[in-house]
Amino acid sequence: MAQSKGFKTANRRYLQAFWPLMAVYVGTVAVTSFFIDMDTASTAVRVASAAATTLPLAGVLWVIMRLIGETDEYTRLRQLTAMARGGAISAALATFVGFLQIYGAVDTVPVFFLGPCFFLAYGFSYGAACFGKSV
Repeated sequence: MAQSKGFKTANRRYLQAFWPLMAVYVGTVAVTSFFIDMDTASTAVRVASAAATTLPLAGVLWVIMRLIGETDEYTRLRQLTAMARGGAISAALATFVGFLQIYGAVDTVPVFFLGPCFFLAYGFSYGAACFGKSV
């Protein structure tokens, strides 16, 4: 079954917003990592660096939600199911690591890793749902 023109347009809009946001994210990470000495930087510079690095990822989530809103019901269900699974996996992993910390089995794990964990779990969940299924 061929995709409708509206779906192709939504995918194109998604990619046209996604890749620039990723470029801004990578650029921000590079600038904050290589050009700002976090040991001597003021609190304001650290907060600004954290906000500048987070904003493109928030934009990516917004772009994903916009794509979900512009697609058909089947694709919307697949995307939202994958997001829910990614969130559940991330929450379960965060809980497990939290208990490992409470019981002294591991040292402190930075909360930063929850974001990449979610995106990784979301991607794997969506990819796994694509195998062996057709409409």
